[in-house]
Order: sequence, then C-alpha cells, then structure tokens
Amino acid sequence: MTTTTAPRAIGFIAAAVVAVAACSAPAPTTAPIATTNAASPTTVPSGPQAAILGTALDVTTAEATASYTVGNLAPVPLEAQIMMAKGTMYSVDVNIEAQSGTTVFNGFYFTARDQDGKSIAPAVGAVKPGITSGQLAPGQTVIGHIAFDVAAGMSITQVALRDAQGKTLAVWGAG
Repeated sequence: MTTTTAPRAIGFIAAAVVAVAACSAPAPTTAPIATTNAASPTTVPSGPQAAILGTALDVTTAEATASYTVGNLAPVPLEAQIMMAKGTMYSVDVNIEAQSGTTVFNGFYFTARDQDGKSIAPAVGAVKPGITSGQLAPGQTVIGHIAFDVAAGMSITQVALRDAQGKTLAVWGAG
C-alpha cells in the first residue's frame, strides 16, 4: 500500500465504523403510553401506537385492521418449554381479532426489548400453543403465546409488533 492510498483506506474504514455504529445503536426503551387508539380503515397511522401490556390496540395497515392484545408477560416454567432457554424464557399471551380486510399474522412479526434496549427475537415454537403464521378473515381470531429467550439477569421492558418489512406498528410497555 502506498502512502497516498493509506489515508483513503483509513478514511473508508472510519466511515464504515461510523455507519455501523449508527445502525446498531439501541432503540429507546420507553415509549409514550396511550390508551386504545382506533384508526379509521382508510388511514394508516404514520407511527407506532403504544400502550401498557394487556391493552388492546387496533392496528391498521394498507391491507387490514385488527385488534391486537399482548399481555401476561411471565417466565415460562421449565416443564412447559419445548426449546430450552439459554437464559430465561419469557412469554406473552397474544390475541389477534381481525376486523376488516385480510389480517396476515406471524410470530416473527413480534420482538421484545430488554432494559438495556437490546432487541430480542421471538423464540417461535418454544411454547404451546404458539403464534405461528396465517391469515384471518374479518371476525376470525387467533390466540397463542410468543416466547422470548432473555439473557440471564435481564428482563423484558416492551414487546413490539412489526409488519413484514420490519416497520414497528405497535408497542406494549411493561408498565
């Protein structure tokens, strides 16, 4: 490497480090708490709705409107775990009631955050009955659990619902 390319290489590496650091910064661990927020079927909310765990939120997308309730955050007893946790397995109860359009659901659309703001992927299939994936017509309901393998010493502060593209639609805080 010549002395003229070394500054360019160092500049490129520094820019890459800054870009990666900016992308990996944890999201805020708290969100404003609100009551149920029903949107009209013709409008799609621009930002995520927020509520305390156990509160129903009406979530509207371009395809459908459905009522989601996420609550009852609790550790999963060892005998109820289908997949053993590396840390502590927590689960939430999820109730999805389709109101209009075709509601597409998937356990992987849910994510959690711990008190350090670290994102926790769902452990789909870790508890029964779990939320897997499917579609609901208006009036249909699916009820199940979503599990999260939480690092030792950590706890869940919020659970979020995302769409298939990863956009956050709703957030439930542990209160």
